[in-house]
Amino acid sequence: MLSKVLAMSCPRGGCTAPGQRILPRRMQATVSHTAAIREASEREEVVREAPSPRGLPLVGTTLSLWLRGSAAQLHRYVDLRHAQLGPVYREAIGPVDAYFVADPLEMRRVFQLEGKHPRNLLPDAWILYNQLYGCKRGLLFMDGEEWLHFRRIMNSIMLKDADTGMEQPCRQVAADLVAEWSQHAHQQVPRLEQALYQWSTEVLVANLVGGDKFAEHSSAIRRLPGLRGLSEQVRQVFCESSKLSLLPARVARAIRLPAWARFERAVDHAVHGASSLVLDLLPFSRGGDGMLERMLAAGVELSDTVRIVADLILAAGDTSAVTMQWVLYLLAKNPDAQERAAQDPQILRGVVKEAMRLYPVAPFLTRILPDESRLAGYTIPGGSLVLLSLYTSGRSAANFPDPSRFWPERWSRENSSGGLLGVNHASASIPFGLGARSCIGRKLADIQLTQLISQLLAGFRIELVEPEKEVDMVLRLVSVPNHPLKLKLVPRK
Repeated sequence: MLSKVLAMSCPRGGCTAPGQRILPRRMQATVSHTAAIREASEREEVVREAPSPRGLPLVGTTLSLWLRGSAAQLHRYVDLRHAQLGPVYREAIGPVDAYFVADPLEMRRVFQLEGKHPRNLLPDAWILYNQLYGCKRGLLFMDGEEWLHFRRIMNSIMLKDADTGMEQPCRQVAADLVAEWSQHAHQQVPRLEQALYQWSTEVLVANLVGGDKFAEHSSAIRRLPGLRGLSEQVRQVFCESSKLSLLPARVARAIRLPAWARFERAVDHAVHGASSLVLDLLPFSRGGDGMLERMLAAGVELSDTVRIVADLILAAGDTSAVTMQWVLYLLAKNPDAQERAAQDPQILRGVVKEAMRLYPVAPFLTRILPDESRLAGYTIPGGSLVLLSLYTSGRSAANFPDPSRFWPERWSRENSSGGLLGVNHASASIPFGLGARSCIGRKLADIQLTQLISQLLAGFRIELVEPEKEVDMVLRLVSVPNHPLKLKLVPRK
């Protein structure tokens, strides 16, 4: 503080640092008084606690959430809380006590404070399952030096050198899906959700064995027992997990809740199926340039390769499939924007970014801050859970002009000062996160989504079968449509 600097510089009131003026006594008194006020203000800020809604003992504000639609509407419930309490607030919902953050600058700051070994929140049910059955899982479940070791290896495989190697397999799997859907032109696309889950899983499989190897053996790979039905098992895991989100997992298990039993069965099948699939893919990958060969060449033990890749399959199958549903819905809902995207390939990335802004597949990103920190002037104790409210920040007019509008060009058109015309704060929409623990599959997701969109728009117009029917966003751990989408493809020629 200024008074302390003056005291250290002039301990007896008669000396100065080079170039420093001696202040008159009355000015010294004034400065000392001002500094004291600032110190008092800072002391007050240090202990300043984030606002919090009033809740009940043990259950917090869970009842309030239930009255507003339960866990399926958590994104809207939190959005209302931000409107009431501000961009940073604290709330205990069910077993989770967290600080919610919707300010884009403070969101970026969270990633700066995450430490060398960032930690995120995992569903309580998943953690209990792993503990009960001694399961060693992939990157998502790792922490500390173990996570850092394997993350560095996967960074070089999936992020640094990914662009060229991923494009061919993504393009091939997309072409196969478009060819299948073209047989149903002018009709409702059959089993849309299941088809996209299968597409997403096959994209990762193709990248695991490599583009050339997948092209050579695609028929045999698609007949593998582990691949058939895996996408449905993954979907079931996420569906049952969401039903357990407001109740401690140990309680659900102790009272033999049917949802817990279904969750256990779903995870059993999904983990076993994904692990078996990795082993079945090894013979097809040998001598290729796919991820499996590169992981083994980097010195990753086979057992570690299996658990890391198995969890990649479980994670990627759900998130990419759901994001693609929202992309197709928005394109069908906005035919003018769809036509612009069909004519200009540069707009395709904006299409994906807009879908992720309006319907983030993970509406909350999580971090556990290792040390006491300050966010928006509030003290956040070390070890606190922080949730970044992407749904709120992505739909804020302060961050995105005309925020409800689906406008892909907002991500590419520049204003007079060189900034983006429709984006005030790009960090308000960060679906893959930032920092060392950002999504490892972000490049793969970007390539596979743009490949499928471009091929679809090259040959078809995407239309809603029931254009008058509104689609809402609900949470099943990830953001999904509240009822099955009904789309049809109309040939352009």
